[in-house]
Amino acid sequence: MKNKGQALVEFVIILPIILLLVFGIIDFARIVHEKNELETISMDVVSLYKNGKSENEIINIIKTNSNKNIALTVSTNNEYTTLEIKSSIEPITPGINKILKTAFDVSTKRVIYNE
Repeated sequence: MKNKGQALVEFVIILPIILLLVFGIIDFARIVHEKNELETISMDVVSLYKNGKSENEIINIIKTNSNKNIALTVSTNNEYTTLEIKSSIEPITPGINKILKTAFDVSTKRVIYNE
């Protein structure tokens, strides 16, 4: 009879740790997936920029095609233009929001040569 109670106590002690690990893995996978999507979007952004579209036009095109809340920053010097795309993900792991206080920021940059 004591063995059944012992197994239950051990399970109750281990369950929160297992849940944190599972949700942490899910959050990590969501961040990697978002990074891959931003990399794909950045290729489109470079193409649109080279075709003469403005920042606002590019953002509108991206938002209508992907339903993502992204920020685009364009900075230019004499030789190069840097296009940076940012997005953020709210974590689903219990307790992480209280520790981090902010969402996970995901970004990607593309540098193109001004011809």
